[in-house]
Amino acid sequence: MRKDTVKLISAEGFEFVIDKRAAMVSQTIRNMLTSPGIFAETQLGEVRFPEISTTILEKICQYFYWSLQYARY
Repeated sequence: MRKDTVKLISAEGFEFVIDKRAAMVSQTIRNMLTSPGIFAETQLGEVRFPEISTTILEKICQYFYWSLQYARY
């Protein structure tokens, strides 16, 4: 996996590979990927969401891209 992408994994095991900038829209994901120490999320660049279904995670990813493009911070 490239350093500029992140893999988000749904409860069913479906993998969404998205741009890291888009994933960083979420403060929670940002914290998981940038926390100091040796954590799987930081090392592998992937985050598992065992409680979030594939359909919901897909919508979340769509929101990340929308927010990255249109939201003003």
